[in-house]
Amino acid sequence: MKNKTIETYKPVVAQPHTPPYKIHRYFARRPWNVFKQLIEVFSKPNDIVLDPFCGGGVTIYEGIKLNRNIVGLDLNPLSIFIVKNMIRKGGCLAELEKAVSLIYEYLQFLYGDFNQISMDLNNKSISREKVPILWNELAFKVYCNYCNKEILLSNENKLANGRYYCSNKSCVGCKKNNGYVEPKNCKRNGYQYLYSVVLNAPEKKRVEIKCSTQRVQGFNDHIKFLKNQIRKNKIKIPKDKIPLDWDRQYEDLLFQKGIKYFQELFTKKNLLINLLLLDYIKKLDVGKETCEVLRLIFSSSLRDSNIMAFTNESWQSGSPTTWSKHAYWIPSQFCEVDVLTSFKKAFNRVKASLIFNEQFSYDVVPVKKIETIKLSGNLFLSNTLIGDCKIPENFIDTIITDPPYGSNVQYLELSHFWYVWNYDLYSNEIPDFSKEAVSNRKKDFNGAKNMKSYENNLFAVFKKSYKVLKPKGCMVLTFNNKDMGAWLALLISIFRAGFVFKKSSLFFQEGVNNYKQTAHTKYEGSPYGDFIYVFVKNIKKSMPKTKINEDVLIKQIDVSFKEHLAELRRSELNRDTIKKQMFLDVIPRIEKYVNSNIKDISKHQLYSYFNKNYLKKLYH
Repeated sequence: MKNKTIETYKPVVAQPHTPPYKIHRYFARRPWNVFKQLIEVFSKPNDIVLDPFCGGGVTIYEGIKLNRNIVGLDLNPLSIFIVKNMIRKGGCLAELEKAVSLIYEYLQFLYGDFNQISMDLNNKSISREKVPILWNELAFKVYCNYCNKEILLSNENKLANGRYYCSNKSCVGCKKNNGYVEPKNCKRNGYQYLYSVVLNAPEKKRVEIKCSTQRVQGFNDHIKFLKNQIRKNKIKIPKDKIPLDWDRQYEDLLFQKGIKYFQELFTKKNLLINLLLLDYIKKLDVGKETCEVLRLIFSSSLRDSNIMAFTNESWQSGSPTTWSKHAYWIPSQFCEVDVLTSFKKAFNRVKASLIFNEQFSYDVVPVKKIETIKLSGNLFLSNTLIGDCKIPENFIDTIITDPPYGSNVQYLELSHFWYVWNYDLYSNEIPDFSKEAVSNRKKDFNGAKNMKSYENNLFAVFKKSYKVLKPKGCMVLTFNNKDMGAWLALLISIFRAGFVFKKSSLFFQEGVNNYKQTAHTKYEGSPYGDFIYVFVKNIKKSMPKTKINEDVLIKQIDVSFKEHLAELRRSELNRDTIKKQMFLDVIPRIEKYVNSNIKDISKHQLYSYFNKNYLKKLYH
């Protein structure tokens, strides 16, 4: 691989995540072995490699293992928190396991007998045993907007997505509306426990135990006990508001679903237990490294114990699926997974990572001043934008990154779920959302970003990246988006910054087979995987002699795409190759357009034509 050049570059078969990538939830991570190969091909050992959007840490982690000096930057504090822990080895494992044993004992004390159910043994009423609850199923309640009768939004009452039967059979309004009620139009009234799922000991099969009045009283008694523990430990129950001017508010309807605070993303019981657990961890007498890893485990466990969990018989063998979308998606019927189970799973993920990293010989030495990275260490991490980071010009050998994907993922908004639990671990205050390179699907709210905002924020990063990169150095990135506006904004921002597209340096990289069942990858016209682009810092680039105006560029792209579409319809083979050529043919035109309109590029209206529905319309 050392002698491999771009001329002989061939994409690899993308592999699933290794243990370090599983220690904590992050959004839109790319396949590790794809970035491993990019680092091997486009840099040499001891080179300084920069990732200005380090996100889930793929460039950082793989670069460290390959003996590169790494500079990782990201506006998102969660990113840096995760990346620092991805590279940890098992030096603190012995102390960590002792601390975790104490935590298990404490959680068992908090649950006591409240998390168990007495049931018949071998179907004989004379012999009973207590069995642990695997999880509880709950459903939200609303008042019918026609008759004001309470409706339970359980799967049993579900007619279709967003449509439920009214429990009042004589509801005239419901009958007029084809026999269903839409919860989005109804007033919320909390949630109700439906049943508990346990494991039948003799048969090892899951059994659903309906929540009787006595069981519900047991839940309430447990909450009273936990509140007493909260008062005893002088813990304040926080209320961190979810901003109303967020894209996710408009997309996920959190306020309309009665979710006003981040803490309401947990049931009352799980919120109290998590608060007690965090307080207990902070008070443990352990070393600094062990304390940091325990906080990571706690943070990681939060993804499993919130109300965004649901069950589906065709997924994960019917076990709870947690946070399956890039959204605050709150199912009407959801799961309450206990905190002890969630923490155990998180600990096992982190332990696997610590052990996995022991096989590698790297010895990470973080540096505080980037200028010393070659002298005293191989890693500089910072929770900042590159524009706020003092990197010398012509200092970086190679840039390898995976930039934000337009409106696909609202990274900061989603990551704020953890911010309210981890703010004391982060180095900066709340990040400046206005500088995040994303666009919003919804437009009519205060602070909404469009594709032009996305382009400008990308440009600010790429402009500084161009300055710090060595002459003739490469910037390699992966990108794929069904929204052609996001693709155009990315390219325009890169060409505005001064980069030159390296001729024929576009490669299509298949995605991981195991991860194909998502809404994004199923979207018509969008190939599954990523395109790999290579740009260079060519300070002697030639400017076009003739100027291309916007109307001409729109027509050129439109004609080219339609020609390739016709070819796609004629051929069932090499479809991704045809799509690759479709993009390859128009990139030089976009580059020429930007370079010939560099002074008034801000006036373009390309995004209104090549919008998120462009490809979809083209394919019909």
